Amino acid sequence: MNNFFSASLKSAVIFSVIFTLSGCDNENLSNPTLSQSQSESTISIEKPMVQHNREKLIRGIKFDAVLDPWQVKEEEQLSLIRDLFEGLTAYDAQGNIVPAVAESWQTQDNQNWTFILREGLKWSNGMPLTAQDFVLSWQALSQSESPFKFYLQYLNLKGAKPVLEKKQPLTNLGVSAENDRTLVITLDKPTPYLPEMLAHIALLPQYRDLDLFVSNGAYTLSLRDEKGVHLVKNPYYWQKDRTSFKQVDYVPYNSKPLDELDIIWSPPKKTENIQYFPQLCGYFYEFNLRDSKLANPLVRKAIASLISVSAITNNEMPNSIPSSYFLPKAMLQGQDSRWEPVLAEQLLAQSHITEKQPLILRLTHDDTLLHQNIANRLARQLSESDLLRVEDEPMSWRQLQEKRNKGDFQLIRSGWCGDFNHPMAFLGLFYSKSPDNKSGYTNAEYDQLFEQALKSTSEKERSEIYLKLSEIIQQENLVLPLFQYTTAVYISPSVMGVQKNSIGAIYSKHLWRKVEVE
Repeated sequence: MNNFFSASLKSAVIFSVIFTLSGCDNENLSNPTLSQSQSESTISIEKPMVQHNREKLIRGIKFDAVLDPWQVKEEEQLSLIRDLFEGLTAYDAQGNIVPAVAESWQTQDNQNWTFILREGLKWSNGMPLTAQDFVLSWQALSQSESPFKFYLQYLNLKGAKPVLEKKQPLTNLGVSAENDRTLVITLDKPTPYLPEMLAHIALLPQYRDLDLFVSNGAYTLSLRDEKGVHLVKNPYYWQKDRTSFKQVDYVPYNSKPLDELDIIWSPPKKTENIQYFPQLCGYFYEFNLRDSKLANPLVRKAIASLISVSAITNNEMPNSIPSSYFLPKAMLQGQDSRWEPVLAEQLLAQSHITEKQPLILRLTHDDTLLHQNIANRLARQLSESDLLRVEDEPMSWRQLQEKRNKGDFQLIRSGWCGDFNHPMAFLGLFYSKSPDNKSGYTNAEYDQLFEQALKSTSEKERSEIYLKLSEIIQQENLVLPLFQYTTAVYISPSVMGVQKNSIGAIYSKHLWRKVEVE
């Protein structure tokens, strides 16, 4: 499956996220980066290191810098947008959702929300920033040609579908301003994770005069020239006193020696000072639960018990995170520490699978090298059972999607990325009423718990439900997880404040330069 807005921003077999917000099942991730390859040698940076400017941060970029949030197409372009703009909510250095332009919010039913904006907010030109700016921005997005406009519908915003289709007026969109500091958001259905979804760049405010470039984030545009994009601290930003770097430059990564750069997202070559950030993206094989044999949970459990996710991951994607769980590791709350012995042969025999009548298991996957290698390892592990016969079915990525949509598969290579940092970005794939449910899974208990979580206003109760839903996925082996993707990030040893997080957010405002004392 795909991310909601990745690459050409294809939909996630219906909906899934922006990169993180970067589909794990799209063609961009069909091949590992050099950072995942074991054959690449590591480049050592000669010492002594150059003396970095304490007041300037230099970030290397591979793709063209984009100043319009609605034009973002690559993951690394997000950092520049996050430096320039701020939405109702944002991420802290650990990747947790925190109040941003909105200082607080409340709801009684998870469907009708009130957000209170901070007092005295201003744009980078000193003009007041108000709740009406968000109303106008979202209305403009709904009428734009940007694929990001569909995020309004994904948000469950009331009236989004008919307004996007231009069948109803803009005023029917479920967002309004009671006054300068009070924004009211009305949804079509309960969505308790709305604050997490509001951190998406599609929902950032736009200045009313589009002929002027005005921002509201920690930095504002100073200059764009052939050397790159140059930012300076926004003197009107509400947290300006906590922002260390006075300037931030985004420059082509090949325009300077590596030791003169501070941060590079997905560096083209392996080098020292690399950190691997977990993504909200998982790689797995999907069972077709409409298949008569695979509909049996004992058969799926037997198949899963034969797989060593560590052996596959460590050999093919050594910097990824091996995992036999569907949810990203950070969402499991220690749930992944459990283990139980399973005898595959006994489970298969109970399911009337014998050596004379073995289970013919077809592995459908992309024909690119990485996916072929993973499928080969998977096939070898499964073939250790005399009761299984594995058939390899490689094909193009497009053919793979056609097979999945038609339900013409047994085990098919798949993946999923969350649009926002919340378990419900993943758990919906097995809700029987979800358009993303392609496996054919239906479970009345699962649906009841899922709907209960949507309605509950107790965070504790919701967290307990999420773990129960994850346990159902695990106990019934609805998918065959292999690993969680990571992204390589070069970070200069002189830059402090970077913390690994699952949404890949490195805001320049959180960083500072280490001072060397001689």
